[in-house]
Amino acid sequence: MQRKIAFLAIAGSIALSGCGPKPNTGLPDFMLNPPKEAGRFFGSAEAEKQTFQMAKDIADSRACREVARQLGQRVQEIVKDFQEQSGKGANSEFLEFSQSVGKTIVDMNLAGCSIQKREMREGEGVVKVYSLASLDAAQALAATRQAIESNKAKAAAATAFQELDKTLQSRLGQ
Repeated sequence: MQRKIAFLAIAGSIALSGCGPKPNTGLPDFMLNPPKEAGRFFGSAEAEKQTFQMAKDIADSRACREVARQLGQRVQEIVKDFQEQSGKGANSEFLEFSQSVGKTIVDMNLAGCSIQKREMREGEGVVKVYSLASLDAAQALAATRQAIESNKAKAAAATAFQELDKTLQSRLGQ
């Protein structure tokens, strides 16, 4: 009987040990669980440097780059879905166009990215900064439309120049 009680006490303490508070990682909550909010993109990052300003600048830049990466991936996925739905083969000119659109969108939206939260931890001779960045989806959509229109115009101009070049070559006999 005493063995059963001892066994139950040990088993109970083992089972309950997993229910206690989570260990303190020292990280801000937004690093492990970035917010999710309709209409916004979020990205978090960290940097450890000898000066606060350098750590802050790098953490902020990395957090915005994470937001841009997410946006770029979503735009690439949208373009890919469009290709699959269009029923046309993925010719190299079209693939090049979609890659260019994604890059333009990422580059343009870094300007609209803002830091929502920032935390600092000091260590021995170093400063660690954690940053949380966000971007408004409506602002990203407007920049996306502008980038697509710009690339459509570039693609149309390139096609027109290629046709002109072919015409000139055929007329000049080359």
